[in-house]
Amino acid sequence: MQKWEYRVFASHLDPAELVVILNESGQEGWELVALARVTDYYPPHLIQPQGAAPILDEEDEVVEEEVIPVEAFRYVFKRPLE
Repeated sequence: MQKWEYRVFASHLDPAELVVILNESGQEGWELVALARVTDYYPPHLIQPQGAAPILDEEDEVVEEEVIPVEAFRYVFKRPLE
């Protein structure tokens, strides 16, 4: 019976950058078998580090902050185990 190994790649990449990764994966024997569109949620200071800093309370602890939805994709690859 054939056995497989799997790899999941998360991406927010531009399509031109993604092509390079897809080509490299194919050369390494990986086959793209599924693609899932997802929404990740990040605090603003992670998306724009130069932007607003997290809001702190009197004890210098981070107060709950808003999050920004960012659309991304998950690429699922497989290749046969040798």
